[in-house]
Amino acid sequence: MHPVNWARFGLLAALWGCSFAFIKVSLDAFAPLQLAFGRLLVGALVVALILAVTRAAPPDRKAWGHIVVASVFGNVVPFTLFAVGEQHTTATVAGVIQGATPLVTMGIAALAISTEKPTARKVTGLLIGFVGLIVVVGPWRTEGFGSVGGQLACVGAAVSYAISFVYVRRFIAPYKIPALAVTAGQLTSATVITGLITTFSIGWDLPGELTAGPLLSLLVLGGASTGIAFVLMNRLIADAGPTTASGVNYLVPVFSVIVGALALREAITWNVPVGGVVVIAALALAEGRLSWPARRAAAPSAPASPTPDPAPTAVAREAC
Repeated sequence: MHPVNWARFGLLAALWGCSFAFIKVSLDAFAPLQLAFGRLLVGALVVALILAVTRAAPPDRKAWGHIVVASVFGNVVPFTLFAVGEQHTTATVAGVIQGATPLVTMGIAALAISTEKPTARKVTGLLIGFVGLIVVVGPWRTEGFGSVGGQLACVGAAVSYAISFVYVRRFIAPYKIPALAVTAGQLTSATVITGLITTFSIGWDLPGELTAGPLLSLLVLGGASTGIAFVLMNRLIADAGPTTASGVNYLVPVFSVIVGALALREAITWNVPVGGVVVIAALALAEGRLSWPARRAAAPSAPASPTPDPAPTAVAREAC
């Protein structure tokens, strides 16, 4: 993966690493569907503003059907389900479940995209990364895991994310639409869909008091962790493929713990740095940044470097 994409990868992990805390605070005032609509609306406005300033072209009309489908699986469903899940289970469990997204994505991508067939190196790296993720969040330190319903809601959100990653790469990336335009269309579609669902289901009466904390959390969640984050994600999917892009979910809990320590003065125990090193090393292994012993053993007389995994050609060159 290109160094610029690694920078996008890290920034995206940081933005999403803060999202669980923002969701928790926002739920003090908003219902899950209202929260999903609010973050989508703010995110769509931020991306629309960037689109206007850069004078970028809107998505091709031929791609709008696919963009709407991607908005359902990539925004409407996971945003709502994670909000529901965090009402009934711990943030730790939600983080672990979201960390399974790369493994789910790899399985779906292997079936749907010919260039995304899993290799032994990538499978090993993703499995080690998931182990490192569990070490980071330290589930043995929690007093409870919440309800089964809350956990299943988070599982549904993770699976929905995985479907969206593969769908964008398979059906939208071939149009060679800049990531910014794809994100604008995706968030706009999701905002309209979520707004209609909220209006005809629960309505707009807030279940809690709208104070500065939930409101500011919603604004940051929408502008940074939704608008800017999904521009970065769509660019990564186009450039590096859905399996690689979804690997960002391994780093999300790492940043989440760091943010908690710096902003909330939460203690960092031994498992955080240890698990963080494992996660980063596993991602490097999956992406071919570390040597793969099996390939060297197979051809000891040939010093040539290992053949990299097939990777899709970059389809969007404009900078985010």
